[in-house]
Amino acid sequence: MIRALLCGCFGFIILTSHPSSSFAQFRELTKRIPDGANAILFVDVNKLQNSPLGKAHNWREKQEDAFEAGVESIPPQANTFVAAAKFDIRTKHPEWQVGLMELKYDPSLPKIAVRYQGTTDYISERPVAILPGDIYLVKFMENVVGYGMPAKRQDVAKWITRYYDNSLLGLSDYLAEAQTFADAGSPIIVALDLTHALSPQLVRTRLDSMETLKGKQVDLDQVAKVLASLRGISLGVTVQDSMVGAVKVDFAEDVTILKDFAKPLLLEILGNQGMMIDEIESWEETVSGNRIQLTGPLYASGLRRILSLVDTPPSLQEAKQKTAQKGEGSEANEKKDLTIASSQIYYKSVVTMLDELRVKKKGRQTMGQISVWFDKYARKIDRLPIANVDPDLLDYGSYVSQSLRTGQSQVTDAAARSRIRQNDVPEQYDVTSYSTPIGANWSGQYSWNGWVSTPDWQRTGSKMSNVRMEEQIRGAKSANDVMRDIENATASIRRHMTEKYGVEF
Repeated sequence: MIRALLCGCFGFIILTSHPSSSFAQFRELTKRIPDGANAILFVDVNKLQNSPLGKAHNWREKQEDAFEAGVESIPPQANTFVAAAKFDIRTKHPEWQVGLMELKYDPSLPKIAVRYQGTTDYISERPVAILPGDIYLVKFMENVVGYGMPAKRQDVAKWITRYYDNSLLGLSDYLAEAQTFADAGSPIIVALDLTHALSPQLVRTRLDSMETLKGKQVDLDQVAKVLASLRGISLGVTVQDSMVGAVKVDFAEDVTILKDFAKPLLLEILGNQGMMIDEIESWEETVSGNRIQLTGPLYASGLRRILSLVDTPPSLQEAKQKTAQKGEGSEANEKKDLTIASSQIYYKSVVTMLDELRVKKKGRQTMGQISVWFDKYARKIDRLPIANVDPDLLDYGSYVSQSLRTGQSQVTDAAARSRIRQNDVPEQYDVTSYSTPIGANWSGQYSWNGWVSTPDWQRTGSKMSNVRMEEQIRGAKSANDVMRDIENATASIRRHMTEKYGVEF
């Protein structure tokens, strides 16, 4: 999640987007965001659905099905959607996250709670629904709903109270700049505020192991100083007959020193952090002043990958159930038909997510990327609607999410071992001898012996690369083992459910 500035990179987005019909359209939502957010996503759902590309591909209807299946992060029945979080930059896990939606209709929180087998509450004079997966929903106005996690009652009460007391502090300067572009008409803006997140000392220790910098004649101390001045990273998407994306990385220091290797360095860093999408490799690069910018075409798969970093909000609509048989029947048959319909939707949702995860795992993925995707998809599965779903299928879903978390933990451990082992690699030296008279020895003769050692950075780097490769292989094997076990479990549950109900799953 990422940020936008008032100049440079997103100038082209403002020029190529249609003017917004209501300036500051997101203010009603962002004024409700809790203090301390360092990541934000803005989506103008109407603009996306009504764009030439959206109409040509019938995005509105397709979003409905994909969102119900849990594989689409943007709620299709929203006019505008904002998601925000406070991320631990080191672990890449959110301390908390919230979302706010201006909807096209007035949702019923009790009906939503029933669908997810949750419960309702009344906190600080506002109706609230508590759902499985540690999620809460707050109804602020007739068509404005907020959701958040974790569902801690005291924190929910504090959030609601501070909003109505007008004591919320608002967005950080970096995220507020992103909102400016969203209000001006860009349909998708993602921003991550990284101000003061890095120290030059920490960055400097990592530079020696960066493949991009191997053999470069550059002052690494100065490079570390520039990188540590990072303010944030942002992504903007404009949609007409096609999608164009722009990634912009902003610094407090001038980035001219990075000019000759800015793009490969940025791609390596994004890959290590699990934030890479395939299209970026072909995007055009611009390095100027305090900014690195990459611009190019964006495809549906890349957009889904970006948006999947945001936890999908719960569906606020009543489930669209399709009975297996038509006509009137006994109450038992109706209940069975409802179970079949709900279970088929649930099974299809899990399988669709696993298919997407396999695609993300293909190619040259770093351990950081695999770890991020495993964790994200485990949470997506945990938050699928479970009302009327067959218990055996729910056990399968629980097994899949637990297996993904196990894989995520194993891959994360491999990455940690890699860092520790690389730091433990002793510095390699080239030792050269030379002759110097150092005085008479016990027999009265002169002796010559001496040596000098010079650091061999290439050999040190090679040993560190070997360590990194060993741990990458170990982490990849763990991930492959997890996916293989899940595939076996998927085949087994499909066979079991088909035999149990006599319909295809």
